[in-house]
Amino acid sequence: MRNQSRDRCTSQDASPNISVCHVAVADLWAGAEVQLKILLSRLVQNRALSLSAVLLNGGKLKKEIENIGIPVTVFSERRSGSAKLFLDLFHHLRKANVQIVHTHKHKDTILAAPAAKLASIPYVVRTVHGLPEPFLGIQAIKMKLYGVIERMVHRRYVDAMICVSSQIQEKYASRPEVPMMRCIHNGINVDEETIQVSRWQKRQELGVGSETCLIGTVGRLTAVKALPVLLMAAKNLLVQNEKVKVLIVGDGDIRMDLEAQARNLGIADSVVFCGYREDTRELMHAMDIFVLPSLSEGIPMALLEAMATSRATVASRVGGVPEVIDDGVDGFLIEPCDVGDLTEKCLSLIHSPDLAQRMGELARKRVERDFSADEMARRVTSLYQELMHQGGGNNARPSVR
Repeated sequence: MRNQSRDRCTSQDASPNISVCHVAVADLWAGAEVQLKILLSRLVQNRALSLSAVLLNGGKLKKEIENIGIPVTVFSERRSGSAKLFLDLFHHLRKANVQIVHTHKHKDTILAAPAAKLASIPYVVRTVHGLPEPFLGIQAIKMKLYGVIERMVHRRYVDAMICVSSQIQEKYASRPEVPMMRCIHNGINVDEETIQVSRWQKRQELGVGSETCLIGTVGRLTAVKALPVLLMAAKNLLVQNEKVKVLIVGDGDIRMDLEAQARNLGIADSVVFCGYREDTRELMHAMDIFVLPSLSEGIPMALLEAMATSRATVASRVGGVPEVIDDGVDGFLIEPCDVGDLTEKCLSLIHSPDLAQRMGELARKRVERDFSADEMARRVTSLYQELMHQGGGNNARPSVR
């Protein structure tokens, strides 16, 4: 099987190799990190590519990348300031036989893109995984400053930009900062993980009976995920005597606030906070409805994974979500913070099991067709090859498609 997969992803002419170093902050295990791991797991099968990675933090992403056979170097941001990190990156890249540096977030782009050009690396690629999240106070000022610096770095040092959604591409194309821009949707390995535990066994572990509708979500417990909206909708459903339970999988800085909200709403017994879990696919498989009420998203990995497990989904009409869900066909879209509409969409799925099943089946087909890891890796590889063949660096004529 390994050889067949390798042959499928290998270009006709495997030489000369294209050497690519991915640089990532890796301070979290969230959507961008999961996406990078999935991308690398496909790119490593291509014999025309030589891959390495530099991370600014150790942890889960480091282990995941090493497990797929890619060498990883860690320069710890916890022990070094930005100046030291810049110098470490510069010295590392100057010694490495690298043709392309590929960055993923604000900090790694701001540090690695100029370090790469100073080290005479021909090309820098940057993936934009999402638009800036809405912040308040000092954090908002900090992110605005990051944005200003990042735009300067893009203009001077970045040769190509990958946007994971059309919305992101449209925003950056309106103020061209790089010579080449491509929209390449996130992809997932639809059949990679086998469900080890049956749906009903997992529900039993969670204390959810067969007559109860399990409404769940997976992700970081942060303000941008708007999970208070889900809790308020759950309150509405329970007031209407619906047999529902809410499953919240993940951890973050607002967990205690969410737990307090559940108590204040009088629904604490109907909400399960799982914390961080490794068995998210099995937990999604146990759900009846997957909800993503976010205020901002790129192409959310949790949504793709839920759809791949044939779950009926309700998600906010934000970011790249409308590029994933065909409203009313393979899921429902709602406006952000619309508790009433979320309640109504959940009710329609609860009262129409056939509709929920049909939406789930169509959702999986949509992911298989349009959001596969193989297609994502093919398009990223094509971009690398285009850079190497066209040349021209950061001053080339803009190309957007």
